[in-house]
Amino acid sequence: MVSIVWSVLAIALIIGVGWIARRGGALGPDAAGSLASATYWVASPAMLFHAIVSTGTSGVFGAPLAVAAASGVGTALLFVLVARLFLRLSRGETTLGAMASSLNNGAYIGIPIAVYVLNDASAVVPILVFQLGFFTPMFFVLADLVGSGQRPSVLGVAKVVARNPMVIAAACGFLFSAAGWPMPTLLDVSTSMLGSAAPPMILLSFGASLVDRRSASGDSGIAATTCAIACKLALQPAIACGVGVLLGLTGPALMSVTIMAALPAAQNAYIAATRAKAGERIAQGTVLVTTFASLPVVVGIAALFHGLGLVA
Repeated sequence: MVSIVWSVLAIALIIGVGWIARRGGALGPDAAGSLASATYWVASPAMLFHAIVSTGTSGVFGAPLAVAAASGVGTALLFVLVARLFLRLSRGETTLGAMASSLNNGAYIGIPIAVYVLNDASAVVPILVFQLGFFTPMFFVLADLVGSGQRPSVLGVAKVVARNPMVIAAACGFLFSAAGWPMPTLLDVSTSMLGSAAPPMILLSFGASLVDRRSASGDSGIAATTCAIACKLALQPAIACGVGVLLGLTGPALMSVTIMAALPAAQNAYIAATRAKAGERIAQGTVLVTTFASLPVVVGIAALFHGLGLVA
């Protein structure tokens, strides 16, 4: 338990170092974007590929993937229900609020938490597979529909998904794993080295990006944002834990899927809100608050599992 606390504090510290470095001028205005770009196109795909090949397809297409899907879809639907019945949000605000409340920051925060807190990079793989293969493209399509009024083509969406480096890395990893091919030593070592660079680069990039973060344009405020934050940090891990129990997960496996469901909202939610020109305040507030609040939530979940004797 003590090691988990130190790991979470280390994540917060590295984010703080990125913020200080940008604030003090050690990192330029383009540093956050450059670090994020290098992570997105090189380091994170290498880590995902290595994790999938090392884990095998049985470690992805199983209960953890079902938990990721059930908790994500369930949380989004419940937010939509509350938004339409009680908050009276517009279709655009409802769509982007649902995205912010259920889409996990698997690549940017999930990888560091999986590596440093759970000591298992493969723990984030089911979430990445579900989100990259279905959830994220679906929300971007919905955001385009409610925001711009344009009707995106199936071919256009397919091209975006097919060009995603994480999708390519996952496909290659599944191919190696399903075919039973041994990974060449050079590929094994190089992807491991590149993948090891992903967590600190992600955290430094996010810390630096906080300095230049701009305020969102006015739309629905505190009530909707609070609802999205509560869904993200409380409802989604609760659903994940419940579904995990129903699927027979116990001990570290159950704690892992619960913690992964408590990841902060993905920055893609704010990108989609900006594109749609709707729900920007909800998305920005949810991303910002959950990014920092998720860390103590992770510690709390771990403490609960240890306190109940579910994890040694």
